[in-house]
Amino acid sequence: MSEQPRTRRRRRRSHFPTQLVLLCLVAGVAMILILMYAMRSLSPSADAQPQATPTATVAPSTPTPETPTPSPEATQSTVYDFSSPVPQSDPVDESYFDDAVFIGDSRTEGLILYTGLTNATNLTHKGLMVDTVFTKQVINQNGQMVTVMDALKNTQFSKVYIMLGINEMGWPYPETFIEKYAAILDAIREINPEAIIYVQEIMPVSQTVSDTHSYISNDKINQFNQLIQEMAQEKKAYYLQVSQAVADSTGCLPQEAGSDGIHLTPTYCQKWLDYLLCHTVTP
Repeated sequence: MSEQPRTRRRRRRSHFPTQLVLLCLVAGVAMILILMYAMRSLSPSADAQPQATPTATVAPSTPTPETPTPSPEATQSTVYDFSSPVPQSDPVDESYFDDAVFIGDSRTEGLILYTGLTNATNLTHKGLMVDTVFTKQVINQNGQMVTVMDALKNTQFSKVYIMLGINEMGWPYPETFIEKYAAILDAIREINPEAIIYVQEIMPVSQTVSDTHSYISNDKINQFNQLIQEMAQEKKAYYLQVSQAVADSTGCLPQEAGSDGIHLTPTYCQKWLDYLLCHTVTP
């Protein structure tokens, strides 16, 4: 019998050490991962850190300036009360009349003559009235006789002083007088809308004249002056209470103020002018 070849029995190598190593490696990696995860859980991430709440910066408020309420005095200085006579003011120099025109009758002629007020334009005439201002050619202008209003059209002026009415005392209708007077103011405004118009009241006469004259009396003068003041208020002209400069305590012209009880002496004309210098307005 033939001998079978002996099969060499291969010795099985043990894989235990290799598996153990692998197992240890896997366990170590797992342990490391667990530790990292634990550490990450304990330490808050940057994303999880609380964000600082921005603080709103409030700029210091700037106080709003208050608009001052105008005082009654400031209001009154800008709005003139035409219902009252022009109040007393600081005296001005006579150069104030350089651009002024005086319109009137023989009383105003005396004012210009006795005070030497030659720097003002003189448009006066004896017997001048509120109607003849437009109709009588009594002013010599450049060698030609013209009416007062025509002469005014050819004159440079900023102020006008008017005194009329003593010659109209005999008119039967005071309403006609004041209508004609108002027409003068309207005509002046057409010529120079910016002109300052001073309307002077009619000065009184002496007690003797008031008692004896056929048509002139202080009562009638007071009546006309009331109409003149109302007209001045309506037309926004400046009313001058010039009687304060010449009248006595009874409201009459003193006997020494004029030889005829109507027209003023040089001394009283100066009183009149002094009053005008202390009663001016600044629009």
